[in-house]
Amino acid sequence: MSPNRRRTPRLVPLGARQPDQKALARLRRAWSFVVGPALADRTRPLRVQRNVLVMGCWELTRIGSLREAAEAVWPQIRDRIHRALDLSLTGLQIVPCDPPAETPTQPEDPDPLRRALHLLDVRRKERVRLGLEKE
Repeated sequence: MSPNRRRTPRLVPLGARQPDQKALARLRRAWSFVVGPALADRTRPLRVQRNVLVMGCWELTRIGSLREAAEAVWPQIRDRIHRALDLSLTGLQIVPCDPPAETPTQPEDPDPLRRALHLLDVRRKERVRLGLEKE
């Protein structure tokens, strides 16, 4: 390449650099089905790396027993993932992780009229913000 020619950046589709991101997104949506509701409350899929599922658990006292149990049930989980999501994973790694962040929920107003008026006010403010209405 000559010194005067610069390399132009090449655009790459979003999922092309990390194909495992698509697999992880599909696993997150089906996590409760894949591992069952008891484990889904204590674990989450962290990443898929070179066809290995990295599962996080925030209950540190259970990680040892999960690792032992994973050896016995991994073939069943792997087959379930393959049948349901068409993902071919070769292994499972269990690591400690932080619990998921809880989303604060606002208590719902019991008065339906106040709820409706609030929604109308929010929509009106959005229309003003977009320039579709004047204040």
